[in-house]
Amino acid sequence: MAKKRKKASISNNNILNCVVYAVIGILLLVLKAGSLGILMTAVGALLIVMGLMDILNEKDFTKGAIEMALGLAIIICGWVIADIVLLIFGIVLIVKGALELFKNLKKGFVANLSSIVLIVIGVLLVVAKWAFMDVMCTIAGVIFLINAVLALFGKKLG
Repeated sequence: MAKKRKKASISNNNILNCVVYAVIGILLLVLKAGSLGILMTAVGALLIVMGLMDILNEKDFTKGAIEMALGLAIIICGWVIADIVLLIFGIVLIVKGALELFKNLKKGFVANLSSIVLIVIGVLLVVAKWAFMDVMCTIAGVIFLINAVLALFGKKLG
């Protein structure tokens, strides 16, 4: 029996997803790591609004207070948290890469290539995290723009 192919259709939801992906992608490409501050502020403000709505509409004070506190923490302490997380992540990558490198030392260069890449990425995160973040934001921006095009037809990358 022949399979029927689904026709690609464009819905309002697809257009909304496309616009959101495109805006985030352009923001990441143009402002690079600087866009993270805008995104953190937007997420924090959204959490505060959601918290207020939970308190006012659903009378759920606990959930609303937690959302509002989290939103304020993201807005006020976002960069400090990001710096700490990037530093810890860089150190973890260096240690993991070094352990793998010592474990596979006698297997040759090709076998140790992923360990070397992990160490290099870890060092970049520790030493030049924001320069490295510019590269990562550029890559993420391209992925978001590809997703914007795919979102028109109801598909997603990854």
